[in-house]
Amino acid sequence: MSAEAAAPKTGNATGDPLVGRDSATFLPTVWGDHFLHNNVDDSPQGGLLSVVMHESEYEVLKEEVKRMVTTDDDGGDDTPQAIANKLRVIDVVQRLGVGYHFETEIEGELAKVHALGGELFAIRDDNNTTPNVDLYHAALWFRILRQQGFQVSPDVFRKLKDTRGRFKEWLASDVQVLLSLYEAAHVAVHGEDILDEALDFATKTLKSILPELSPSFQKQVNFSLGLPAWKCVPRTLTRNFIDFYFEDPSHNNKLLQFAKLDFNMLQKFHQQELREISEWWKGLKVSTKFSHARNRIVECYYWICAIYFEPKYRLARMILTKIISTVSVIDDTYDNFASYEEVEALTEAIERMDVGALETLPDTMKDLYHAIIKLYDDIEIELGKRGPTFAVDYAKGELKKICRAYLAEVHWRAKGYIPTLEEYKLEAYVSGGLPLLCTSTFIGMEPEIATREAFEWVTNEPKMVRAVALIGRFQNDIVSHEFERERKHAASAIECYMKEHSTSKEEAIEFLWNEISKGWKDIAEECQKPTPLPVVLTDRVLNFARSISVIYEKGDGYTDSNLLKAHIAALFAVPVPL
Repeated sequence: MSAEAAAPKTGNATGDPLVGRDSATFLPTVWGDHFLHNNVDDSPQGGLLSVVMHESEYEVLKEEVKRMVTTDDDGGDDTPQAIANKLRVIDVVQRLGVGYHFETEIEGELAKVHALGGELFAIRDDNNTTPNVDLYHAALWFRILRQQGFQVSPDVFRKLKDTRGRFKEWLASDVQVLLSLYEAAHVAVHGEDILDEALDFATKTLKSILPELSPSFQKQVNFSLGLPAWKCVPRTLTRNFIDFYFEDPSHNNKLLQFAKLDFNMLQKFHQQELREISEWWKGLKVSTKFSHARNRIVECYYWICAIYFEPKYRLARMILTKIISTVSVIDDTYDNFASYEEVEALTEAIERMDVGALETLPDTMKDLYHAIIKLYDDIEIELGKRGPTFAVDYAKGELKKICRAYLAEVHWRAKGYIPTLEEYKLEAYVSGGLPLLCTSTFIGMEPEIATREAFEWVTNEPKMVRAVALIGRFQNDIVSHEFERERKHAASAIECYMKEHSTSKEEAIEFLWNEISKGWKDIAEECQKPTPLPVVLTDRVLNFARSISVIYEKGDGYTDSNLLKAHIAALFAVPVPL
C-alpha cells in the first residue's frame, strides 16, 4: 500500500525534527469527477442502449458458449483431438473473461482431462528438426490444469532438450508454440528447474524474434512479455485479449460477440458502482480535510476490481474499496504529514477503536480518526443485516497491526536507521498493507464461505499471504526507490540490502526480483489442490499478487495515476465496439 509521491517538497512547518508534514505534494488524479456524474454513452457502439437491444442475443449466446465448454464435435471425449479442442475453448473462454459464468462446467471438464493424464500430449523423443505439433497443446494442458489447481508434472517438457542440455533449435520456429511454453513456465513451483530454464529460453527467444512478427502478433507477444496470463489482472487480460482474439482469423464469432456483450454489461455495472463510491469519497471531503493524501478513489476501485469483478461480489467490493482508500489516507498521514507525537496518539486511539478516544487526539488527527470509526461502524451495520459481524473484529485487528508498523517506520525514518533486511521484512510484511487487504477481502463475501476459520487462516501469516505481501513491498520498493532518496523517508528494501551486504543498487534489485520470483512459486504451490481454503477465497489472495504486477509494472501506478489511465479507461470508460 505504501506508495510514493510524484513531486517532493521540502519544509518543516513546526520545527519538530520528527515531522514529515508536507514533505511531498501529490499530483491530482487524472480522473477528477469523471465517474461521479456517470455519463452514459447511448451510442450504437456499445452504450447502454446497445446493451439493452442485445439482451436477448446475450442469453442465446450464453447457452451457445456453455455448449462449447461442455461438448465436443469429434464424437469422443478422450481422443487427443477432442481434448485439444476442449483445452483451446476453455483457454479462450477464460481469457475472454466469461469463464465466471461456467465455473462448475469448466471445473468438471478439466477434472476429466486431468484424469486422462498427460500422455495424450507427450512430446516425441526424437531429433526431428520440425516442430512437434503436440508441444503447443502439451504446454496448454500443463498451464490450464495447473492454473485450475490440478497437480501436474512439468516432466513433459524435459524432452525439449538436446543431448547438450540446450533447448532444441526448432522451438524458435513457431511463435505460437514458443508463447504457449512461455505462458506455461510462469506457473512454476519450487524445484521445477526445467520450467525456470524454459522461461529464460522462451523470454529471450520471443524478444529476439519480436521484430519479425506481424504487427498484431507483436502486440500480443509484447503484452504477454509484460503481463503473462498467470500474473495479470483478470479484467485487464480480458480487455486486451478481446482485441487479440478479434485479430485471430480463426476466432469464433459467437464466442467473441458474447464476450463483447458481457464486457459492456459489466462495464455499466461497474460505472454505477464507481459513481456511488465517488459520491461517498466526496462526502468525506478528502480534498479539504486530508489534502496531504493521495486522492485516488478511481485507482482504488480499479485495484479492488482486480480482486473480484463479478456482480455477486458487489457488497464485498464496495466495502473493500472504502477500506483501501481510507487506509491510503492513513498511510499518507504517517508517511507524509504528521509528527511522531501526532501519529503516536493516533496509533493509541486506533488500539482502542472507540469514539471516546477522540478526546485524546490532537485536532489534526480528529477528522481522520472519526472517519475510521464511522467506516468500521457502517461496515458492521451492513454485515449485521445478513448475518454475523465477527469479520469486522478481524479487520480492526489488522488495522491496529498496520498502524503499529507505520509508527515503527516513522521512528526509523526519524533516527535515520537502516535495519537489516530481516528486520525490514518483519515490519514491511504488515506496512505494505496486503495482509490487511487480504483479510478485508473476505468481508462481505458469502458467510458460509468466509467463515471464522477463514479469517483465522488469513490473519496468521500463511505462506500465501506472506508471499503476496513481500511481492507487493519489494516491487513497490524497486519502482519507487529513486524518489524515496529525494526526501526524508524510511529505508527501502534496496537500501537495507545494500548496507547489509555492501552491494550495488543493481545487485540489490536483482536480489529482490529473485525473491519476488520465489514468492510467486509459493503462491503457485498454495493454489494446488487441496487448497488451504476454498478456491473462491484463495483466488482473491492470488489476485492481489496479480494486481501488483499491473499497478507497479511501469512505475508506481497508484501514486502516478497517469500510469494506470489506459487500463482504467479501457475497463470503465470506453465500451467495446460491437
